[in-house]
Amino acid sequence: MLETVFLGKQDVEKYRMLTVIKTLPESQLNLSTIGNRLDFTYQKTYNIFQALLDDIFDINPQLRKKSSKIESIEFDQISVDEYRLFLFKNSIVFQAFDYGFTNSNPTFENFSNSHFTSKSTLNRRMSNFRKLLKNFGLKISNTTLELKGDEKNIRYLAYYVYWYTFHGLEWPFKLVQEDTVRSIVSRDDNPTYSPVTALQLEIIVAISRIRLIKHRYLDNMVGFDEAFENNKLGKEIITREDYSIVPMDKLDSENKYLNLFKDFIFLPSPYTYENRIDLTDEINPKFYDLTNKFFDELRDKYGANFRIASDSGSVKSLAYSILRVIVKYYVIAHEAPIRMGQYTRSPQDFKTLTSIYQNIYDFYSNISLEEFGGIKTSSESIAHDLYKIMINHIMAVRESDMLHIKVLVDSGNPVAGLIYHNLSALEFIKVVPNTEYENVDILITTLDVFPDYEGREKYPDDMIVIPWNSTAVRSEYIYLLVRLYRIYTEKLQKNFDENGKLH
Repeated sequence: MLETVFLGKQDVEKYRMLTVIKTLPESQLNLSTIGNRLDFTYQKTYNIFQALLDDIFDINPQLRKKSSKIESIEFDQISVDEYRLFLFKNSIVFQAFDYGFTNSNPTFENFSNSHFTSKSTLNRRMSNFRKLLKNFGLKISNTTLELKGDEKNIRYLAYYVYWYTFHGLEWPFKLVQEDTVRSIVSRDDNPTYSPVTALQLEIIVAISRIRLIKHRYLDNMVGFDEAFENNKLGKEIITREDYSIVPMDKLDSENKYLNLFKDFIFLPSPYTYENRIDLTDEINPKFYDLTNKFFDELRDKYGANFRIASDSGSVKSLAYSILRVIVKYYVIAHEAPIRMGQYTRSPQDFKTLTSIYQNIYDFYSNISLEEFGGIKTSSESIAHDLYKIMINHIMAVRESDMLHIKVLVDSGNPVAGLIYHNLSALEFIKVVPNTEYENVDILITTLDVFPDYEGREKYPDDMIVIPWNSTAVRSEYIYLLVRLYRIYTEKLQKNFDENGKLH
């Protein structure tokens, strides 16, 4: 989580608490449930909740007038984005990063004095930020607080931090005007751009403008030239009129970098824009060859469990999704690797939960460094990105990892069909016969007398019993599935801890 980089421990806990609160149904909105989700003691849950309330009342004073009772607080009036921005703007570490990146003449001493913090204290608080920078091949100057390293990685890190932090809520930069940036972005009136794409492009172009103002140029775009064989993709975003003193070769590199995002990375899904730009013919064939080898590797490992429709459209769509990931890292990480996977996931580390992540990582970490440098050195980030894509196409749950569920409901009650229908939608669940006792992870029953009536000693000691109301409504089934998924990930983590290897 990026929050662990910029925020202190209590702020991270408050943020996590709000994310949990936003996912709970009203019937479960109490401190006990919240504490269980976060694995906090009741006293700690109470203390963090009170601190969270103080922040919420600072953001929206009107809520203070209502009530401080949890069931009376209108949490829908505070968004997760809004709260994260509030925390980041009050973070000394984020303020230091922002100061060094956007100030025209920054110094560590001036920042330290103006924010009433010593250099040693600031350096200590920035330890996690320095770790993040290291994963981008970057450092931060102890003299100016400016980032040092490959310019492509500096800009990608800056985009990632500013976009994630502000997320369209506010304009982040005082050094450049939003109207000026918006006028540049709007020159390419592409009908396939979504409103989100426009906001993302504004951040990318603003970062470009800040770096050019500070005379921080892109030294080269060798990876781009190789990937797209010297094709600039779309039209030029910035022109000679915008930057009269920037050397032409630097301006050319600038447009290549911007177009990499505009016409490739930010390209919308074919499910939302059927007539989007097709860059198939612009990409170097060696990346298609690499993608085909990746497909072959998955088919060898998963056989019939690698599920993809046989029509050319589905294959092409998946291949293009893979290409966008690997080519992005080939270009941006050409000189310095990017390892950002741990900052793009929740505290539950999903790389320990499936063989898919490990197999993707193994494939890309073993390709030729000479031919695919940026891809090989960023294989961890690629594995995290492609995991999210490939999990929809691969059935990779081992028998020992599946949840074995026994269902005992009133005979002749139609609710049985509804329960089985919902359970069958999850590939990590196996419903066992009523005659099974030993291999049961969960017992779902509409009768409170079970399992005692049959004999509790017949079942595993750690079996979870979920009493079920036969009059449950649809929303309750949805939260049942959420709970089952959480139990599933806990089982996987337990198996990982016991076996010491990825599943």
